[in-house]
Amino acid sequence: MVVYRDSDRLSSGLPLGGIGTGKLEIDNKIKIVNVTIANNWNNPIKILRGFHIFIKPEELKEGLILQKNSGITRVREINGEILYEGKYPILTIKTKIDKINVTIQAFSPIIQNDIKNSTIPAVGIGVKIENSKRGIIAVSFPNIVGSVSIGRINQKIKSGVVHKNLKTNDYDPAKGETTIMTDKPDKIITQYNIKRQPTQDYWINQYENEEPWIKLNQGETPEDQPHEVTGHRDEPASMIITEYQNNEEIHYVYSWYFTGKHVYYPYGHYYQNNFKNSQEVAEYFMENYEKLKIKSSEWHERIPKNLPEWLRDAIINSTYILSTSTWLDEKGRFGIYEAPQNCPYLGTIGTCYEFGSLPVILMFPELEKSFLEQLASNIRDDGYVPHDLGYNSLDAPTDGTTAPPRWKDLNPTFILLIYRYFKFTKDLDFVKNIYPKLIKVLEWEFSVCDNGLPILEGSMDSAFDATVIRGRDSYVSSLFIASLIAMREICKLVGDYNTLKLIEEKLNVARTAFIKMFNGRYFKAWNGIDGCFIAQIFGEWWCELLGLESIVDDDKLVSALNWIIRLNGSASKYCVPNLVSDDGRIITLSPQTYSSWPRMVFATCWLAYRKGLDSLGLCEKEWNNLVRQGLVWDQPSRIDARTGKPDPLINYLDHYIGSPSLWSFLF
Repeated sequence: MVVYRDSDRLSSGLPLGGIGTGKLEIDNKIKIVNVTIANNWNNPIKILRGFHIFIKPEELKEGLILQKNSGITRVREINGEILYEGKYPILTIKTKIDKINVTIQAFSPIIQNDIKNSTIPAVGIGVKIENSKRGIIAVSFPNIVGSVSIGRINQKIKSGVVHKNLKTNDYDPAKGETTIMTDKPDKIITQYNIKRQPTQDYWINQYENEEPWIKLNQGETPEDQPHEVTGHRDEPASMIITEYQNNEEIHYVYSWYFTGKHVYYPYGHYYQNNFKNSQEVAEYFMENYEKLKIKSSEWHERIPKNLPEWLRDAIINSTYILSTSTWLDEKGRFGIYEAPQNCPYLGTIGTCYEFGSLPVILMFPELEKSFLEQLASNIRDDGYVPHDLGYNSLDAPTDGTTAPPRWKDLNPTFILLIYRYFKFTKDLDFVKNIYPKLIKVLEWEFSVCDNGLPILEGSMDSAFDATVIRGRDSYVSSLFIASLIAMREICKLVGDYNTLKLIEEKLNVARTAFIKMFNGRYFKAWNGIDGCFIAQIFGEWWCELLGLESIVDDDKLVSALNWIIRLNGSASKYCVPNLVSDDGRIITLSPQTYSSWPRMVFATCWLAYRKGLDSLGLCEKEWNNLVRQGLVWDQPSRIDARTGKPDPLINYLDHYIGSPSLWSFLF
């Protein structure tokens, strides 16, 4: 289990939220941060002011806020250590006050082959206090409905509070409602104001209104003031107070239901097919709380027990993008953001979606089919496969971040994605329906080949879109060969033996040309560049994953992998750079050559592992670098191998789509 302390610096907390619902994070100071539940993937609410957990055991003279840097100054906070343990989608936080042990466990359901329960827009939070006979727990949440506070109002229900906004309209992406509920409500404070009245000493937003917490600490009940907000000094929150007994876990649910549309994504959410409002969501979650929690960790058991514990933890936590980065609309259309804040293209392919969707194809194959159908429907008339489904969109595909010219690695990737879907679902009807498009996709790729292999134009026309590569390169070439091998199998499935014969001829020519790139140790990166390229046999990752024959002879592949381990694996003490010279120097031709791509490192390590090589040390080094920097649940697209940190000169691509490439170890 990944463990942090409150003194550690995290880029992101463990994300909580269902597939396509948006998410929130509880960080290692027990604050809710980076909230994207209100159709605001690109612009998270950095901190959810007004969220607190307060306890007052009868053994203590005064209560305390279970947070650090809470914004409450006149009620004490935790002064001991907080242990923060993440095992997506379950977060466990532990702390101790004198002899009293406190455990907070939060989760959102992610359950294999269960779309309904894996798309619930809610978080469950359990609070358990041990070595205390009895006492009270109070949990508060703010009302964040509506893009502005005017019109917000809290409404009391049987077991909690519903947050609404009476002044939102259909053009407000934050139109909707949220609910906070518990299984044991003793007192409910429907509404109080988070904002502290300004004084000469304190600016209005610097500290919170402390009066409700002071009264609670004094054994009094805070004043309840439900009303519609009409001014900006009014920021409504609600509080639920519960009496607990020793070792009793009190359950809370925070749910959301947003129906507003955004100019970029004018879609509804899949959860609207299953629930009518946030209260219904919360009631369903509460009724099924324990069952949902148990089932949310069952998929952890499919991870092989013979793998090292750190690798098992890495695989589990790399799945976090299901909460941070997914869209699933009311029609069931699915996509994964390349990077929701800094590169919000949905469904980017080319060393992207093919990694991010590894847990999808194994746990939710119907979502994979949805994405492939969308991508297929947007193939250009000449057979070119687009780079993505659109910028913040499922309906506006682009040709590539640096297109024109069109990229040369997208068409081979599409063919491989189609065969992968068939390999793990046996859905032959799908393959037959899409086969005419596959032929056009193949023909387009043939049109950019010369002497057997695709030719790059020197204008960033591949996934290495910040690097000038002209002519043949080993990454695209190996991928192209893998796609021919997969297409050959598809031809057999549909009985197209004329195309099968053509592919056999093209495959022989392509292999002959690719072997000429082998320098006796590894495959050269591209024309004019001497160096060991981590992506040089990426096509073999696909072949190994799909149980296909190798792209070339195994002895050459093993030699290339050994040199990657020897050169790329030792060039940086932090991570594994993309391009390294024969004398072990990191090549600084572009930010992409001196960078490490964690997704590519993990995939290559798995491939070497499958070939019987000792590569887990490289994999562990890459993972430990992410853990050390608090990047476990916000893995970047690339890391500067010279410093071991995301490149400070640019905004690194956040929550990167390829993080689950570690799922290769499950194939």
